[in-house]
Amino acid sequence: MNKQTLSFEQTGYFSKLITDYLAGNKKLNPFINQPFNLDAFKTLIQQRKETKTDRNTLVQALENQYKNIATSDFTKTNIQQLKNENCFTITTGHQLNLFTGPLYFIYKIISVINLAKELKRAYPENDFVPVYWMATEDHDFEEVNHFSLLGNKINISKTQDGAVGRMKLTNVDDVLQEIKTALEGRNGAEQIIELFQQFYTSDKTFTEAIRALVNHLFDKYGLVIIDGDDATLKQTMFPYFENELVYQKNASFVEKTSHLLTELSYKTQLTPREINLFYLDNQIRERIVFEENKYKVLNTKLEFSKAQILEELKNYPEKFSPNVVLRPLYQEVILPNLAYIGGGGELAYWFQLKAMFDANNVFFPMLVLRNSVLIVDGGSCKKISKLNLTMKQLFLETEELIKTYLKDNASISLDMNEEEKLVEGVFTKIGLKAFKVDASLEALVKAELQKSLKSLENIAARLVKAEKQKEDIAVNQIRGIKDKLFPNGSLQERQDNLSMLLLFYGEPFLDELLLHLNPLEKEFVVLYE
Repeated sequence: MNKQTLSFEQTGYFSKLITDYLAGNKKLNPFINQPFNLDAFKTLIQQRKETKTDRNTLVQALENQYKNIATSDFTKTNIQQLKNENCFTITTGHQLNLFTGPLYFIYKIISVINLAKELKRAYPENDFVPVYWMATEDHDFEEVNHFSLLGNKINISKTQDGAVGRMKLTNVDDVLQEIKTALEGRNGAEQIIELFQQFYTSDKTFTEAIRALVNHLFDKYGLVIIDGDDATLKQTMFPYFENELVYQKNASFVEKTSHLLTELSYKTQLTPREINLFYLDNQIRERIVFEENKYKVLNTKLEFSKAQILEELKNYPEKFSPNVVLRPLYQEVILPNLAYIGGGGELAYWFQLKAMFDANNVFFPMLVLRNSVLIVDGGSCKKISKLNLTMKQLFLETEELIKTYLKDNASISLDMNEEEKLVEGVFTKIGLKAFKVDASLEALVKAELQKSLKSLENIAARLVKAEKQKEDIAVNQIRGIKDKLFPNGSLQERQDNLSMLLLFYGEPFLDELLLHLNPLEKEFVVLYE
């Protein structure tokens, strides 16, 4: 594959907050630990060495989680290395999307693997472990119950409630049939079907399936997969969860930070609760609220006094589940982590959390934007070349791209800029004459100028329309290219699935991606044949 890059800002798909952060805008310094660059890791490593992490508990929990999983020696070594004070993690997190969900999940994993490699080269006296944090406790089933396969939405139906990670894949045979139907007659279909059958079976949970699949794909690179739905790990969080229940101060820290970001004209992503914990039990994940001097679990009859809920926390820490505000804190308490890698939306809410981390005396990691990729297949490349389009132009809106193409290839100029200047010049002269006769006529002349300019605009639109009809084949090809590479007007990575890579390129393509992606480059990557 060949590679081109362009800035995230040039794509038009990323917020001002993210593009400012990548540019090193100092306005964002109060919301981060260190700037996003390789040299800053020297400071982060030193800070982390001075921060206490219960490494033995972490390794014990990971050993337990991996006891029934066949994994690589590389991953086993990485788990054991986490006991060492000079070993650190690079982490990404994601939900348990069916068959990995959108493609950007794969790019997240590759980003953590490659950043860990880069850090080992830069700081060889330390070790760096890539980690995937499974969001097993999320309960939003609709976000994870599907994936896209050749334009078909493949769904699994819901049979249980509560945390998605604990749900059994009861109706997975129906999903398999949908996959077979969508792939009928396709070369490479067998590989996808076999992969799905191997890891998605009715006796498994969502957690077990995604862990096994991701381990299969990435254990040779030393990836460590962690499940936060773990009583051993949550025991470490007792003082933080206790403070959340008793003092309820974290919301105010997040709100103040959010207000500061809003004052800088940045959009915020999350709204904190007074208590940022859920109660988690069999088929239950409901918010804990404090009402009428009682701790209540919404949509249930459960309620506790202060003493009772703290006793519950002490005896059953696994029943307390952090929401989007506290989950990052949980992650950074239990992992010796240096950086969190996420997409633009994820990083946006991490910016809201810095003051809360400081108030809890918890290390705040470097925020790293994951790699984003557009993969252009051979057929599309031939059409793009024939149309003399650039990869950068592909990121224009479809109609704007068509208009640009027509202007560049029209038999006459479709641009009315010169004509507009001539008309404006004529009306300027008319205006001067009119003003000398009667100053009140100036408004009339300006109004007539606007009418004339509008007429020119209409004529230009008619010229473009006529040129479109002449270039009908090319215009339809452009629409087809855009629909294929930007499905539903979105980035490819947000719509297509791992199955697309496997179908057209096979599993070895993951090695190809690892060669080309480096989050420290801070560039959007276009790979093309």
